[in-house]
Amino acid sequence: MGEWLPYGLRRLDPHRARRIGLWALVVVAATGFVVPRLGRPPWHFFDLLVYRGALQSWMSGEPLYSFARGDTGYGFTYPPFAGLVLSPLTLGRWQVQAVLLTAASVAVVVATTVRFFAPVARRAGWRPAVAVTLAVPVVLLMSPVRETLAYGQINLLLVALVLGDVVAVRRGWRWAGAGTGLAAAIKLTPAIFVLYFLLTRRRRAAAVAVATFLAVTATAFAIAPHASRQFWTGTLWDTARVGHVDKTSNQSLLGMLARIAGPTPPQLLWLVLAGVVLALGMWRAMRAFTHGDELVGLTLTGLTAALVSPISWVHHLYWLVPAVIVLADMALGRPVLPGWPWSRLSRRGTARVAGVSAVAISIACCSQFIWLFQRDEGLTHVGGVLGTLGENTLVLAMVALVVLLPPRARVPTAPAPAGHDVATLTAD
Repeated sequence: MGEWLPYGLRRLDPHRARRIGLWALVVVAATGFVVPRLGRPPWHFFDLLVYRGALQSWMSGEPLYSFARGDTGYGFTYPPFAGLVLSPLTLGRWQVQAVLLTAASVAVVVATTVRFFAPVARRAGWRPAVAVTLAVPVVLLMSPVRETLAYGQINLLLVALVLGDVVAVRRGWRWAGAGTGLAAAIKLTPAIFVLYFLLTRRRRAAAVAVATFLAVTATAFAIAPHASRQFWTGTLWDTARVGHVDKTSNQSLLGMLARIAGPTPPQLLWLVLAGVVLALGMWRAMRAFTHGDELVGLTLTGLTAALVSPISWVHHLYWLVPAVIVLADMALGRPVLPGWPWSRLSRRGTARVAGVSAVAISIACCSQFIWLFQRDEGLTHVGGVLGTLGENTLVLAMVALVVLLPPRARVPTAPAPAGHDVATLTAD
């Protein structure tokens, strides 16, 4: 399947490294100026300030889960281990912490976009450095990424931990899986990637992930027994602490049902739908991996997690980004493996459908589309066919991707310019 390496990091000569570095500085400077001035929400770093306030209160002797920021009612919702990991956020000025967290998240965006999009550009005959330079600002404007940065969220850092495990597994490192275990211990949802490792027969990585999760959770219990008991026996099950399930920003299956059927939708119906999506999504992720397309496997797993989780805010939906890149690859002529409905389309028809889908999802993510259908901060809904479809656009897009996103056929990557050793990445 090839090495999981960012473009150009193998035997990169100093002159080319300086040019790429200059391009990166231009991209960061431009997006740093443009992105905060576009779209929703305002850059108030709300979640960062919740983390910071809750942890400062905890360190002063108050219960970790009793903190609420102002009159918003929002407090700390992650496991106690996350509180230990995030405790450095209490140091210094919050503005400094915001800059550091944003810089780290942007670095993840740049690295993943380079890794995922450079092979696509190379196959299309484009200069990867130029193509990636144009792609990074678009990714930063997509609402899952833009809102992660604006709220001061840690989602992109958790993505980096999971993807780091993919690197480690391919290289045969003994600690492969530890990153996923840490990510799950911080925010639980990444635990679905343990199931992905199991289904793709990487049992050692899955075992390391589980062992890591148990070890750090036990450590947190030893350090903070009261907070641990409170979280695992009560806070974990209290979805009201996270926010209203039917809020427009909650683009999960349960959120969609709550907007259609009322704030308390039939639980049995949700469980059945979530179970079907989980089974289908993980089966298709396993199939994609079996056919050599790791990126599609990871993407389907991440989208499945967002759909079946009770709460999936828009800033949780990072895996729409690689889904758009896969669709763009198909639109540029990458063949896909036979399967419904793609086997009924010509190669040109497949490219057109994929291209339209990539553009549509990108526009929905870069615009304020779903919020055109909300009222009262997302708690009153327009209703009707148009309103229901509009407000649930991202949920429906993820369902369609879980059902239809195909594994791509293996094709050789176009050779890099003479004198530059770049890995051939047939899987992505």
